[in-house]
Amino acid sequence: MNRRMLSHFLVFAAAYIGMSEPRISAATPGDALRSSGVRCERRSDYAITREHERRLATSLRRITGFGALQFAADGELSVGDSSVAAGGSAEARRILMRAFSSSTIFVIEDRSGSGSVHFGQAASEQIYEPRDRTSSRVWRLRIDFDDFEQMEASSDVRAAFDEGFTFFHELLHGLGYKDPSGGRDLGECEGIVNRMRGELGLPLRDRYFGEAWRVTERLTSVRLRFRRPAPNGKSAGQELQYLCYLLTEPAQFSSDTRALTRVDKKPRR
Repeated sequence: MNRRMLSHFLVFAAAYIGMSEPRISAATPGDALRSSGVRCERRSDYAITREHERRLATSLRRITGFGALQFAADGELSVGDSSVAAGGSAEARRILMRAFSSSTIFVIEDRSGSGSVHFGQAASEQIYEPRDRTSSRVWRLRIDFDDFEQMEASSDVRAAFDEGFTFFHELLHGLGYKDPSGGRDLGECEGIVNRMRGELGLPLRDRYFGEAWRVTERLTSVRLRFRRPAPNGKSAGQELQYLCYLLTEPAQFSSDTRALTRVDKKPRR
């Protein structure tokens, strides 16, 4: 790809598309969104499938150490006795319990096959109930489960970047944490998620922004970098690992995403 083409090529290149614009909606009959907590969408076109729910619950049990974690028939997430955990990340448990105790509602949507959600996205919404003039803050945590099947990475990088960790990244947006606006920073969300990965002995996300290069006119390859710290804790000797995935038709991607990058040549693997 020549330099002139590259000068006009910006592509989504972090693992998460970030946050969409907040929305204000009126409650519709049957809305069950008045209580706080975390739950799966059950009724709309974005209701999570049984297999995707199984994958997410399995990942969350591994990350948190809550062996009794499950989604109820109505979609509500429960962890059983929160004082009982086998392994897992204490940071993940802390964040999840904070979400439970907040006044915010977190709804997990299945956006598999979406052209606008890549791995995950968080969207804020204010639901108003005209009858009693009350309102609820809702965060839609959108996950594209198909994307995790189409990436290339080693088994330990896959374990460090799956549905559960994407859920936590988007959940953190709903708790007020932000992604970086540029440079080599990780941002607040991935900084906290990295603490979870570290407690599980997994590779750490090295940068929020990825590297991208054009493969064909409508196909782009993106690479995300991870690192495994050296045993002595020093930066020298850290092992770098990569996660790669393909994006199609980049011109259709949202122009307000902050996860953009520009490259001049194909990076070496």
